[in-house]
Amino acid sequence: MEEETRYFYQPDLTGTIICWCWTFLFFIAGLVVWLEITHFQWLSALLFAIFAVLAILEWRRRTVVITPTKMIFNRLLQKDYLIIPIADIRQPQFTKHTVTMTVNGEVLNFTFTSKAVARLKLALKQQGEQ
Repeated sequence: MEEETRYFYQPDLTGTIICWCWTFLFFIAGLVVWLEITHFQWLSALLFAIFAVLAILEWRRRTVVITPTKMIFNRLLQKDYLIIPIADIRQPQFTKHTVTMTVNGEVLNFTFTSKAVARLKLALKQQGEQ
């Protein structure tokens, strides 16, 4: 059986900023509704709850499973997983917390913990030796 490791990630900087801005839009809308009406309304509570749910999903649901042969990315609101065979990864570049790679001509950027970056380096090195 293949060894699997699960890590949390964030997509490229632009995608992360856009996604979090849309999430904070619900918080700001709830705050505006609350302050315009001058007392707390059910609509404000609903907007704050939507913000909380989306923030938790964005923080906890973006995971990647790294196996010796592939990387499986769980994306937030999309039903299809992004599966990247490690053999298809070209020109990997690593910094302390980011990984930039080219897959089928498309450049992908991801932010990981330093532990996940080290594991991915090891997986790519082992794939290159085979």
